[in-house]
Amino acid sequence: MRDAASSSGGPTRIAVLSSAGAGGGGIAAQRLAGALDAQDGLSADFLTAGDLGGFLPEAVVPSGSKSNRQLTDTHFTVEYPGYRRDWLIELLSGYDIVNVHWASYLLGLAELEALAARGTRMLFMLHDYHYFTGGCHYPAGCTGMMRGCLGCPQVDSRLCDARFIPVNLRVKRAIFAHDNVHLAAPSGFLRDQAMASGIVPGERAHVLRNAYAPLDTGAGRPDDDIIRILLIADSLAERRKGMPLALDSLAALHDRLPAGRRVQIDVVGQADPMLVDRLNASGLTHVLHGRISDHVRLVGIFAASNIVLSCSYEDNWPNILVEAGAYGCVPVVGPGHGCAEFCETYDIGGIAHSYTAEAFADVLLATIAGLAPLPEATARIRDDHRADRVAAQFLRIAAAIPRAQTEQQESHA
Repeated sequence: MRDAASSSGGPTRIAVLSSAGAGGGGIAAQRLAGALDAQDGLSADFLTAGDLGGFLPEAVVPSGSKSNRQLTDTHFTVEYPGYRRDWLIELLSGYDIVNVHWASYLLGLAELEALAARGTRMLFMLHDYHYFTGGCHYPAGCTGMMRGCLGCPQVDSRLCDARFIPVNLRVKRAIFAHDNVHLAAPSGFLRDQAMASGIVPGERAHVLRNAYAPLDTGAGRPDDDIIRILLIADSLAERRKGMPLALDSLAALHDRLPAGRRVQIDVVGQADPMLVDRLNASGLTHVLHGRISDHVRLVGIFAASNIVLSCSYEDNWPNILVEAGAYGCVPVVGPGHGCAEFCETYDIGGIAHSYTAEAFADVLLATIAGLAPLPEATARIRDDHRADRVAAQFLRIAAAIPRAQTEQQESHA
């Protein structure tokens, strides 16, 4: 697109920034960089800590979560803003577009604010709430970000100086106050949450799906009558993921299964002893696969599974739903966030009406009873996340981000 062309006349140069290439956000960032770099006229660099001189100093962004683990045990990031590396700001301002993913330990808030103030065209890709809160990644029902994150209920003031939580939010708001800074999220849900917080107006908030290219491995479902239900998460023990509720739901399902109906539970991720003990006591056949980094092996499990069960209380547009759906595995999820939006968008799977074991068991039973190939939904999932389609949407968003004032002046000279 002409509007996205580099001011230098060469390929449009895009910096895709992520603290790491692993985890849901890191994988999505790396895939997006690859999708962009494959397009004519674009040059995308995927930049992590290894490329930019390492992580921020411990005194700036202390390692480890600073959560008090009361409302939730989801990661909480604290920063003491003000640290900046002028050489890094100069380097990144040379790109036509800076695309920021989960980069809390990679770029400091003062550096992001300096880039924004220079007129650098910036697109933040939201994988959680962090860039519009004072430090939490999911609010666990708190609406404090609309009131400046004063008196944060998640932060452990014994581990950090909690006075910086509202300061961090003020700096983030200053970054997004610039017209050359936009945000996108894979789900309309998270985009709308950001808009509701007041961080940006609607014209600077977008939906951009995560890119995914399915593998044609030939894997498929075994020729038997076993219903395979998949539990998968990077961190199965994280409270937000709702694994105790998932196990309660599966126990309720077990008690209500018709005679002769066989179910197998496949568990992917690091399972803690509680989960293992609960599974052993459930009476359900189960397989513990552990954490899997080999995507080919993971595809084999997706392709063999009938249902992916997610009891997450809060979520965005998880890679696992996209990947499982791309191989015909249907989701059963809870209400009120991006997972439900995924099911509604593709008219696939089932949404429990509440976060109770009985509600999830009802939907699981109904989903099992209605299982059938869904080639149209599978094709839509694949098409919406196709690399070239995601890259084209990225460029449409980029075209709406104004150039630096100096560039505008030069273009009219």
